Amino acid sequence: MEFKQLGYDIKDFDEVKGIVLAYANNYDYKDADGDISAQGSFTKTVSENFKRIRVLKNHNPTISLGVPLEIKTDDPYGLLTTTKFNLKKEESRDMFTDIQLMKENGLNAELSIGYKVIDRDKKNVSIIKEYQLFEYSFLTSWAANELSTVQDIKSIKSHYGILQLIEKSYNLDYSDTRLRQIENLLIALKADEPLDIINTTDLKPLLDTFKQFNNTLIKK
Repeated sequence: MEFKQLGYDIKDFDEVKGIVLAYANNYDYKDADGDISAQGSFTKTVSENFKRIRVLKNHNPTISLGVPLEIKTDDPYGLLTTTKFNLKKEESRDMFTDIQLMKENGLNAELSIGYKVIDRDKKNVSIIKEYQLFEYSFLTSWAANELSTVQDIKSIKSHYGILQLIEKSYNLDYSDTRLRQIENLLIALKADEPLDIINTTDLKPLLDTFKQFNNTLIKK
């Protein structure tokens, strides 16, 4: 099975029902792998195997985030997925809330598909005519570079909106575990004394979001 990662704007979002509409792939566009997904390339696999397609976190088969309610293969832009997140699961709810935070601040979501190529165009092998789709994943790797310590975040906190964004995330519907982590991060960032390096691996989605938000501010 191969993977293909793409960053897209969330098309729609229902925070009450836990539903996210997002493109997992787009058509007639050369991606980073040099491939072009033809319109109709997902039609057969979705039609025949819809009930077996999974929604995962980071392609991890042991972490299901929810279920696909609909996968539209005839959307002119690309493969449009409607996902119902299982908000009763802590990890799923935290991922859903990360997506909410990014959408509210104009950032892209990162999705990736797990697939096998069934058929390529004979005249132009870069064009994929048919996929076998196994799953699509919402990713925590929002940015290319990880921010692994509080020291990294401190370097960007002077930019307007960073602390406000963190405080806003603290007020969202995260799990108790994530809320404690965010609270500790917020307290650490507001401290005047030098900070010890702390383990922020579990906060990577938020840290990457803050870095993207900071880069947007710099470009302005």
